[in-house]
Parts: sequence; structure tokens; C-alpha cells
Amino acid sequence: MRKGNFFNLLAVLFLGLTGLLTLAYVVILVNPYVPYNPYPPRDRALANPSPTPTATFTPALPPTWTPTPTGTATPIPSPTPTRTPTLTPSPTPTWPPTATPTPRVTRAPYPFTCEVEYQTNRYGIPWSGVAGHLQDIDGNPLPGYNVAVNCPGVPETLNSVAGADARINLIYDHNAAWERSCDPSAYRALDIRVRVYDKYPNPDGTYRAVSDWITVQLGDWATRSLGYITCTLNWDEWRNR
Repeated sequence: MRKGNFFNLLAVLFLGLTGLLTLAYVVILVNPYVPYNPYPPRDRALANPSPTPTATFTPALPPTWTPTPTGTATPIPSPTPTRTPTLTPSPTPTWPPTATPTPRVTRAPYPFTCEVEYQTNRYGIPWSGVAGHLQDIDGNPLPGYNVAVNCPGVPETLNSVAGADARINLIYDHNAAWERSCDPSAYRALDIRVRVYDKYPNPDGTYRAVSDWITVQLGDWATRSLGYITCTLNWDEWRNR
């Protein structure tokens, strides 16, 4: 009988301990920070962790393309076509062709302009005088004109005709040459005046002057013993007179 009571008492004891142990676990479960919990949590935040927000996946949209402003292109002007020169028809030549005279510049108020050049006379002896020739603007001889020579102390006379003396033409190598001696035996310093007159006389018998007066100043030495005068026609319309 005693033996049965012992076991009953032992069973009640274990049952009570089991109940206490269960109660202790319940308390630990409710409050893990109780002193008798052999494994208390390290941090209260860890014991009661705050719920971590869940990252919400936002679908990424493709980036919007923004057009980059570009400079306004300035249109390049197209080249203007150069006009092709129009062919000008050549004038139809007339037959037979007519020679058109080239206009000349008038050089002086008289038909002829005269220029002097000082030389040694062509005879190689003491001799003083003047000579010369008449020509057109192209250098062609113009014979037939009268030449007046005024030697000192001698009145003006129409004493030479250009080209009339073949000997004088040969000496001066020109077909419209003339010559007048003012001292055929010495080199003398002389002032001689020369002027050219027309081929044909006026109705009253006088001759028209066709050049201005030209003054020749000879020296008393050989290289200035001849005043050579070249008279050139200025007016084309006078050519055939």
C-alpha cells in the first residue's frame, strides 16, 4: 500500500513539474526577456523586427527620345548660269572692198608741221644753208610744194620746189627733197627762216602757207652748218592736193 502511494506521489510530482515547465515555456514565448530564459534575444529590435518594406518593382519605360536641335541649313544658292555670248554675224563683205582711211590726230593748225635737225653739210666743205623734205604721216614723199627760205639780208622768195631737182633728191635720198645755201663758202652763224607754201597759187597769184615759220640757227662750225628740216603732213584730207 505504501509502495502504491509512493508512485502516485511521484506521478503527481512529475505532472506538476511538467505543468511548471510548460508554463515557463509559455512565459518565455510571450516575453523572451524573462530572467530565466537561457537564450534571450540580443536586441529588442531583432526580437520584434519591423517589417522590411518590399521593394515595389516599377517597370522601367524606355527613355523618351528628345530630338537634338540642329542648325538651320542655309540653302546654298545654285550658280547662276553664265550667258553664252551670242554670235554676232559678221558683216557681209562688199566686193570690191573699199579702203577706209584711218582717221589721224590733227597735230597743228597748219597742214604741215616742220622740225629741224642740225647736221654737217653733205659737201664736206665750208658751206652754210638749209635743206629738207616733205612727207605724209606714214613717211611717203610729198613733192611739188613750194619752200620759201629767208636768209639774213635776203628777202623771202619761193625759191625751192620739193622734189623738183633730181640731184638734190639723190643727195638727200628722198624724192621730195629741197635745198638752199645761204653762204656756199663758209661756216657762218646764221638765223634762217623757212616756211612751206601750197603747190597751187590762189586766184590772185599768191600761195597759201601750209606750215608755220620755222627758225634755223646755224653755228660757225661744220657739225652745225646744215639745218635739215622734215615737214610732215598733219591733215589726211590734204594728201591729194
